[in-house]
Amino acid sequence: MSMKLAYIDDNHINSESPLLKSPIFQQFLYMALPTIVGLVINGMYIVVNGLFISRGIGHHAMGAVSAVFPIQMFLLAISTMQGSGMASIISRHLGAKQYEEASRVFSASFLLAIASAIIISALLMIFRPTIYALLAVPHEFIQEADSYLVPVLIFSIVGFISNQITESFRASGNPKAMMQVLATGSILNIIFDALFIFVFKWGVAGAAWATACAMSIALVMALQLQNKGENAAKFKPQYFFSKLKVYLDIISFGMPVLLSHGGFSIIMAVSVYSISVVIPEQSSTLISAHGILMRCYMFLFLPIIGMMIALQTLSAFNYGAQQFKRVQQAYISALICSSIWGVIVTALLCFNPEWLLLLFTQSPEIISEGKKIAAICFLGFLASGVCMMSSGLFQGMGKALPAMLLDAARTYILLIPLIFILPLYFHSTGIWLSFPIADLIGGTIALTFSSRYLMKLTKVIKTRAH
Repeated sequence: MSMKLAYIDDNHINSESPLLKSPIFQQFLYMALPTIVGLVINGMYIVVNGLFISRGIGHHAMGAVSAVFPIQMFLLAISTMQGSGMASIISRHLGAKQYEEASRVFSASFLLAIASAIIISALLMIFRPTIYALLAVPHEFIQEADSYLVPVLIFSIVGFISNQITESFRASGNPKAMMQVLATGSILNIIFDALFIFVFKWGVAGAAWATACAMSIALVMALQLQNKGENAAKFKPQYFFSKLKVYLDIISFGMPVLLSHGGFSIIMAVSVYSISVVIPEQSSTLISAHGILMRCYMFLFLPIIGMMIALQTLSAFNYGAQQFKRVQQAYISALICSSIWGVIVTALLCFNPEWLLLLFTQSPEIISEGKKIAAICFLGFLASGVCMMSSGLFQGMGKALPAMLLDAARTYILLIPLIFILPLYFHSTGIWLSFPIADLIGGTIALTFSSRYLMKLTKVIKTRAH
């Protein structure tokens, strides 16, 4: 890979920023911890929502929501792609003190968010029956699944807009503002969940409307923080309609995140389909068990995402400021922290998952199948963290293609084909074996690729020193 470095005049570097001056491990923790706390608080609704649905309505409702959860994850993937792409560009502009350009990208991102939310949600709404058929959603799940999905689609635009603002808080070095919005939305979501499911008895639709109401209030809060000056990037109406290149850059730099989050959506969809086709007689039980474990997995994966976000911001700022040594140190810090967390989660999910399953259900069948799934499926959790850190490194440096390829290697080249192929030889066990195999191979590729690039960057540092 060629070393095309974008050098910036020292006069344009924001040399006073702690992102460029503070000890790198300390700054990484400063960026990562508030982001992780915000994500974990925000992500609590993923677990609590599932818990309320299972306990308040029944495990059949959990199965229905799990069957269409890939669609909800797809919307989240598109929104996160736009927010992350925008944040990567804004961080580099702010690192180089190009404030007007940062505001241009921030303002233009709203047109992209609004247009895509309307178009995608409308298409999903129209083609719902076809999508259910493609996912092989069991017939007994369809009515409840539909009552959950419709409110999610209607209010998706609120989440798209809110995400642009919160991501820009993070990009400008203000993760606390981001955490405020995410925490508010999550706490309200839990409160509304309890109210709509247990008091109003709205069923699975209540869970969806709880999310819609919480997102709307969180958006109002995000707008207030933006107006109070919590963001270094400003919204300027004249940039709402910008040159096509601005929108294409946002998409390009966010593409690795789309591949990652969108890949998760596709993986869940393919898993639901494979379960329904390979083990139709147990599909309801296995989809429910798999859905519970996926929610736990997503929640426990949030710290990895928080570390990746911190690494992306740190590497973007320092790469824009030509502080290449700090870029290397940031990557190493991220790998150390993500590996420690990976070991903890592997022990939790693989060797003692029963207590997690018992939180959601008392069904002996679901608990038994869930233990079998967890013991195999999550063995490669540590390696998946390596994939995320490597992708975040390249995304922060503006290297969209390698960041995209690292995510694609694990998800699209390895995991999805394996989910289709291995069940032919190992029946249902083949579905679960696909995950650790893809994680371990993908993590090895990511670490090798990143290490080789950083070695080349070391040569550039030595050349400049002489």
